[in-house]
Amino acid sequence: MSHVQAIASLRVNVRFAISLTLITLLILALTPLANSHEPKEYTILLTEEGTTPGSIPAGVLVEGDSLFFMNVDDREGISHRVQIDSDGDGGFGGPDDFSTEWLTGSCELNENGSKVEEACLVAVAVLLGPENGLLPGLVAMKHQVRNGSEISESDLSANFGPDVHTEPVPQNSEPKTPSPIRSGGSEDLLVVILFCSLMGIMAILPSLIQTDG
Repeated sequence: MSHVQAIASLRVNVRFAISLTLITLLILALTPLANSHEPKEYTILLTEEGTTPGSIPAGVLVEGDSLFFMNVDDREGISHRVQIDSDGDGGFGGPDDFSTEWLTGSCELNENGSKVEEACLVAVAVLLGPENGLLPGLVAMKHQVRNGSEISESDLSANFGPDVHTEPVPQNSEPKTPSPIRSGGSEDLLVVILFCSLMGIMAILPSLIQTDG
């Protein structure tokens, strides 16, 4: 290889190493600081004695989660549903209030395993969010049990918060001691840069060896 060709090859490898470093830094810059919230379903059992649990305190659910109501009352002719006070006025007959479908303890299936009555439901999920007119805070609900023409009721509530993503703030209650292995984000970034530089050097090394030869 001529001296001119060696220099040209060296320049190509240097550009490659620089590009790799810049791409790595760009990926790090675009990485979110906090992981997005994974929506979850919180199961509430509708039983003969009431609901389990009877209320959901703050700090358990956030916007985007769902309440999963499941009827486990297998008494014949008994069905359950939940009314939701979405406008927060203390009543359940407002234009924005809504309720779940009536849920039975089981649904009859045919020989193919499909429901005989498509409208038959054992469980239903209710999304906690503006899609249902629900804003973070306390949501009052009413658990209804229907036995023929008679309906009994009991109160139920759920408190959910906003879906806010924040980085945890380190507590300063105890003195920090530097770790010889890992001490923070800046060191992690330095390790990445050094790794990319090493990759660049490894890419350039064959050209240097050929040039010396």
